[in-house]
Amino acid sequence: MERLGRTPVNDYHRPVILKSWEGSGMITHSVAEQLRLIDRAVTILTRSTEALLRATSEESLLQDICHIAVDVAGYNLAWVGYPSADATRPVTPVAVAGPDSAYLDEVHINWNDDEDGGGPTGTAIRTGATQIIRDCETDPEFAPWRDVARKYRLRSTISLPLGDDKDRLGALNIYSGDVDSFDSDVIRLLEGLASNVTYGVRALRMKAEHDRAIHGLAESESRYRLLIETSPDAIIVHSHGTILFANPASATVFGAIAADEMVGHPITDLVHEDCPSAAEWRLGCPGPGQNACEFRLRHRDGTPFDAEVISTAIVFHGLSAQLVIIRDVTDRKQVQAQLIQATKLATLGEMAAGLVHELSQPLNIIRMTAEGALLFIERGKATPDWQAQQFQVIADQSQRTAEMIDDIRIFSRRDDSPEQIFDAIAAIRAAIGVFDGQLRPDDIALVADLPSAEILVKGRAIQLEQVVMNLLANAHHALKDKQERHETNGWSGIIRVATEINANRLTITVSDNGPGIPPTLRDRIFEPFFTTKDAGRGTGLGLSVSFSLIAAMGGQLEAVSQPLGACFCITLPVTGSRRTTPASPPEPPPSPADAHIMVVDDERTAGDALAHFLRELGYRVSTSNGGTQAWRLFSKDPADVVITDLRMPAGSGEQLVEQLRDYDPLLPVIIVTGHLGATERLNERLQDDRCAVLKKPVALGKLAGLVAGFLHPPI
Repeated sequence: MERLGRTPVNDYHRPVILKSWEGSGMITHSVAEQLRLIDRAVTILTRSTEALLRATSEESLLQDICHIAVDVAGYNLAWVGYPSADATRPVTPVAVAGPDSAYLDEVHINWNDDEDGGGPTGTAIRTGATQIIRDCETDPEFAPWRDVARKYRLRSTISLPLGDDKDRLGALNIYSGDVDSFDSDVIRLLEGLASNVTYGVRALRMKAEHDRAIHGLAESESRYRLLIETSPDAIIVHSHGTILFANPASATVFGAIAADEMVGHPITDLVHEDCPSAAEWRLGCPGPGQNACEFRLRHRDGTPFDAEVISTAIVFHGLSAQLVIIRDVTDRKQVQAQLIQATKLATLGEMAAGLVHELSQPLNIIRMTAEGALLFIERGKATPDWQAQQFQVIADQSQRTAEMIDDIRIFSRRDDSPEQIFDAIAAIRAAIGVFDGQLRPDDIALVADLPSAEILVKGRAIQLEQVVMNLLANAHHALKDKQERHETNGWSGIIRVATEINANRLTITVSDNGPGIPPTLRDRIFEPFFTTKDAGRGTGLGLSVSFSLIAAMGGQLEAVSQPLGACFCITLPVTGSRRTTPASPPEPPPSPADAHIMVVDDERTAGDALAHFLRELGYRVSTSNGGTQAWRLFSKDPADVVITDLRMPAGSGEQLVEQLRDYDPLLPVIIVTGHLGATERLNERLQDDRCAVLKKPVALGKLAGLVAGFLHPPI
């Protein structure tokens, strides 16, 4: 085989390999034939340049080039093949023209380094060099396709690589019915064509990519504009605190006439005055990245609402700005509160039988002690010391009953109070106090390892108490189920409650030695309405609500693996400082007989008993059965101290206290009520040092001390 020399490499041409069959000799063209070949190549180059200028797509450009080569320049076949990355690496025709195009249907061309890839097309793609077959009948490298080429009278071909080593696009292939149709001059012209086609394909691809980007940007803008305009949440953009944009939902959320009405106003105008000043700063100048928090915002008319706010930094019309998404969560928080209340009532419902037993115990002691004392008095056997002992028993059991009722009342009431700093240990003890009586009938021990000192956390005490009671109830059910299945061979149920402080974090653990939590269920126990209890014994809300309550306090509730039984761990951040318990008021000094005390209580027996006690201490006492009557009596004969119940049918105690405050802001008032628990508060107007609150049943010694303290304040 004779290989004709390569054309020199320059800035415009690739290396050229010319091939002919050995012994065939050089084919010499006449001058006229040479000019015809060159003219044909010039024609295709010129017309292709025109095609480049009017091309609108890569596909149309390649097809036009092929048609020019056949229809204008007179070649038999022209096609463009692109390499595929498949395992067999085929060359796929993407444009073809010519009467002999069926040739491509009968041949297999790839760009592997093997026999099928050793032809001009595969070699041009693989090596990046122009490939020439001067005579398809004699060139051994064209042998695999010779029979098909003979069928379509194809005698010579040129394969021009498109692209470069970094980006191999494919190959432009032109076939002629004549032998040696591609000499060195024609090759140089056609290589120029290949360079132009490469440039044109790349330019069209860049344009197509640009068009796609523009179209995608327009589509994206349209899509996001639609999302913003139809979003039910308020979406606001502000720069340095000044509102630049507000979507239509903003007008609905804030009660504006139109969203444009909000533009130009400070975003801090949306913050309610009850919200801390730090909230205004966080809303107007949030930190980097995405920020999520809850604020108390206000409608345009000033009414407050709870909002979930998410903000993130953006660029808006060339300005650094913040995108703020505001969702009114007032309804959601109400539903959450109702859900919490439902779980509390469900817990109390499950405990009802045990609570009745617990309350009946001190009442039984009180009744037996009182009737026994009456019997001894009738028979003249009751000495003064013995009577004092009996009355002390009655007083102690009354206090025990009051504490249980107080815990139940607080636990069952819906808690809408603001977050406070409270003693977590006291809340745990309250939960244990309510629940301890539930365990004794089932022979289950409750072991509490709690410190004597206070540990202060932030949140709502009743909610922590609810969580601990839920965990105690779950442990109780698990241990009781184990007992009912007679799995108690040498075993007794134990529930442990313990606390630990580490790095300003309080850890509360509630564990038991019951059957534990199956590993397959561990990931689902905090899901709403998921329960392993029998029908009628659980709502499936206890752990889910408990998880939410602890999370709202900035803590975490999780199930901890242990060899035996179940263990739940509550982690809360510790805050504040230790508080000291106020000392009990001293015994009152003798009172002057002219001091006037007014007692207001709709329960006549209670009011008369209290009045009798105060008269015995030497006070002048007047009584009333309601707030309305008490105000009339007070207007005629003002008292030095007023002792009143809160809830009465004939005028409430709060209304009476407000009237008394208007009359004399410094008048001492003692509120005696059964409707306030240890963690609840009066109206803010009534919370001052001239107003004291005692819970029923009242310790008369403490009440007498308060009266004396108000009448004779320390100097």
